[in-house]
Amino acid sequence: MFNLKKHLMIGVVAAGIGLTAMSSFAQMPPADGNGPGPAGRHAPTADQIAKFEQHRAKRQAQLHDKLKITAAQEGAWKTFTDKTTPVRPATPPARPSKDEWNKLTTPERLDRHLEMMKKMEAHMTDRIAATKEFYAVLSPEQQKTFDQEFRKMEEHRFKHGRFGREHGDDHAPKK
Repeated sequence: MFNLKKHLMIGVVAAGIGLTAMSSFAQMPPADGNGPGPAGRHAPTADQIAKFEQHRAKRQAQLHDKLKITAAQEGAWKTFTDKTTPVRPATPPARPSKDEWNKLTTPERLDRHLEMMKKMEAHMTDRIAATKEFYAVLSPEQQKTFDQEFRKMEEHRFKHGRFGREHGDDHAPKK
């Protein structure tokens, strides 16, 4: 049982990190030399964001169907999806320009990194709490299905995401 909980937590954390990364990506400014992002990277267009939202809604509907959510569980499902959906502010938070960033001392830069990590941790903590609340209302069979779906998502993220080489990531560890 401990092993199951451990695997679930790993899956929830990985899923949250992936969704957090997607919401962070949506907030990235264009890489015109004024932001800390890598060259060639740009903020997604409205069409790209809409396509992502459509894909996310489709995945949520599929999970809803696979879990066979009952009428009594609909409220918990709605709360879970509301709390785990990335929030995109109308105006993204201001980022320092490249010149401003270069003027910072190393301790100041590290403090900025730590501040961002604390925000990410708080966001992740909220996502984990929402997932635990939802998981608690599922039947054992639904929990098993939920675990399998998160495991699939986690495997996909490792295979195709930042950790894999399938999409030309030259910085991934060599095998």
